[in-house]
Amino acid sequence: MGNRNKRKIILICSDGGHLAQILELKDLFLQYDYLLITEKTEATYSLRKTYNIKFLKPRSGGSKRSFMFWFTLIGNFFLSLKLLIGHFPKVIITTGSHTAVPMCLIGKLFRRKIVWILSFARINSKAKSASMIYPFADRFIVQWETAQPLYPKSIFLGGLY
Repeated sequence: MGNRNKRKIILICSDGGHLAQILELKDLFLQYDYLLITEKTEATYSLRKTYNIKFLKPRSGGSKRSFMFWFTLIGNFFLSLKLLIGHFPKVIITTGSHTAVPMCLIGKLFRRKIVWILSFARINSKAKSASMIYPFADRFIVQWETAQPLYPKSIFLGGLY
């Protein structure tokens, strides 16, 4: 059966640990007509040989929310809109971080299902991007029981690893 007969999903996340966690779902997402979206970096560019992948601009300005960070975020908003319309999934799945926020916001406007998987690194603290999406996520999954009280409507499923 070809991919065009399968349900469409988008998996989106920042590079690094967020991407490593998404790739742990490989056995699941390969069963769908998926599009993987992450930041284009030296480390991620080689993934195009293995996965159906598209890239957003990498964060700039370091960890601080500098002018360039916001400029990149706005640019990625428009890239996300283009990618969402081009693939038009039923579900958007993310492990976060800021890279996923525009896609989740746009996806919700298009009435797509949003599944946010809180980072494995979040044991007992909230994440700004996760907290932004939490109120309208269709499923909000935590990987630690200690994170569940921080997001009362969350579902504890354990770690992806």
